[in-house]
Amino acid sequence: MSTRFLGLAAVGVLATVTSAGADTLKGTYTAVDTVTGTYAPTINDDGGPFLNSPFSETLTVGTPVATTFMQVNPITESSSVGTKTGSVAIAMTLTGPGGSALKSVSYSAGGNGATLTNGSIDFDANYEIFYGNQTDCLTWNSTTCTANNSTTTVGETLTATFANGSVLKMALYNWSDWAMAPEISFDEVSGAAPSVPEPASIAVLGTGLLAFGLGMRRRRGDEIKSGLTPQS
Repeated sequence: MSTRFLGLAAVGVLATVTSAGADTLKGTYTAVDTVTGTYAPTINDDGGPFLNSPFSETLTVGTPVATTFMQVNPITESSSVGTKTGSVAIAMTLTGPGGSALKSVSYSAGGNGATLTNGSIDFDANYEIFYGNQTDCLTWNSTTCTANNSTTTVGETLTATFANGSVLKMALYNWSDWAMAPEISFDEVSGAAPSVPEPASIAVLGTGLLAFGLGMRRRRGDEIKSGLTPQS
């Protein structure tokens, strides 16, 4: 076996131990409205082009992935009048890269808030229905909700930290429409903390480096014997 091959093998083992690629985020969620009575909206949190529950997203550090969240449809009965207010409460569980569990969660300044309870992130949006102009809205960062047909403003950012050290940011978008499909984005801002290589990997790496060193020593000895290299 050539020393060149041994060197490449050792480098290959090292790359295998330290390299990182795409990560998989898994989760489930439920969405429940607090508007009571006839005017309670219908919420679709599973199906269609929306974020299914359970869901799985493939993430790469520094590359956000955006998708439509749930769908919220107001009741459109002919007798519906006035303005109705309430909130949409979300309970979401997440499993990070390598099956890592959630360790903590925080939210951006001005947001409605978020808590981590028994592995579930609980957060909510304010909701209003304006039957006068057939508009409803969701706002993640305010105690009031104004129908302004805005679909691109990030209302709140949640930051989830997993037990393995990876950090995920979720952007929640304010939304206004008649039958809404707000967006959510997932952004892995840092991967898992560097881990100590497995003993087997260390052994293979050590063997490769030792063989490489012995091969170089033998080659130098052969060159000296053949007179190709002056002996020091």
